[in-house]
Amino acid sequence: MNTIVKIAWRNIWRNKRRTMITVASIMFALFFAIIMRGFQRGSYAKMKTNAVESYTGYLQVQNKDYWDDKTINNTMTIDPSIVDDLSKNPEINQIIPRLESFALASSGESTKGVAVMGIDPEKENKMTKVKSFLKEGEFIDSEDKSILVAQGLAIFLKVGVNDTLVLFSSGYHGATAAGLYPIKGILKLPTPEMNRSTVYLAVKEAQELFSAYDRYTALVFDLKDMDQTNAVEIDVKQKIDPQQYQVLGWEVMNKELIQMIETDNAGGVIMIAILYMVIAFGIFGTVLMMTNERIREFSVMVAIGMQKMQLAKVVIVELFILTAMAVAAGIMISLPVMFYFYYNPIEFSGDAVEVMQDFNFEPVLPMSMEGNIFVFQGIAISILSLIAMSYPTIKILNLEVVKGLRT
Repeated sequence: MNTIVKIAWRNIWRNKRRTMITVASIMFALFFAIIMRGFQRGSYAKMKTNAVESYTGYLQVQNKDYWDDKTINNTMTIDPSIVDDLSKNPEINQIIPRLESFALASSGESTKGVAVMGIDPEKENKMTKVKSFLKEGEFIDSEDKSILVAQGLAIFLKVGVNDTLVLFSSGYHGATAAGLYPIKGILKLPTPEMNRSTVYLAVKEAQELFSAYDRYTALVFDLKDMDQTNAVEIDVKQKIDPQQYQVLGWEVMNKELIQMIETDNAGGVIMIAILYMVIAFGIFGTVLMMTNERIREFSVMVAIGMQKMQLAKVVIVELFILTAMAVAAGIMISLPVMFYFYYNPIEFSGDAVEVMQDFNFEPVLPMSMEGNIFVFQGIAISILSLIAMSYPTIKILNLEVVKGLRT
């Protein structure tokens, strides 16, 4: 075997130009495939993180009827001891209580339907970073009786900090829900839809408004790692009553996002497939040229006593070495670029920002450093090379020595 490898190595460098062209073509194709896939996977991960950490959380515990019928009457109470027990899971950062409903917000002659978010300000801020969106005024605390208003809504209602906002709605079991709330702060939320129609109250004040005392629409789970969502979901299901509550993972709550990612990913796979078709033709063209140029050489080798199978092994080893060199070089030149964009993601500006925000995307293009990106590309190139190896193998095994010596 050592002899075959030595012969193959020497044959590779007999024609340095052909070797370098072959390696370079595969290397750059692999480089572009890795970079493109890295940006795709990075953008998908960013979308998921944004969806999870900006609103839904990784898991939610809800009344079993709430997801299908989001009314204040389908809220829930939950024993604090159960929450304490759930919080003992080391994968859980915190459990955030929420009470969400809808109301009419009014100021002067302006009225608009709004989403009312009853939150624990401190816990909510740790996950969604809602305080970072504060543009005017101050943030609320858990005992506050003031309100935070999204900037777009504030513009529509023509209100500002220290103005008063009227909320009117239907409370728990038909109770009248009405209140006057001083505006303590204005938030510029990153999601355009939320920025046009959201107000925040402390959860205790929201319970008071809707007469839903000690009731919540959801317990939101903030986890340390998205990959642990399924394991934590199983643990939570074992500790709650399925007759009263249901546990929803972030994928269930973001089905539209998942479908969009899957659709876009399919397009990305098609583009990668087209790129690899180009690579395949490049590899096969090189193999075809290399094989036909060396028919006389192969014939001489067989004529002096080398077995055809041994000769085929030499050519296969040559192709394997060329492929390995190209894959290694492609990964090496892609790593610095990927590391750079991993720590310095592309930030869009100008009109692109508004377009992306309209689709609820953060105007940034991050890079993923997932190991399977490199593994998949390396495997794909290796498979293409194995397919290409079949041509010289068949050609050598069916070689007519006399005819080959005359070429």
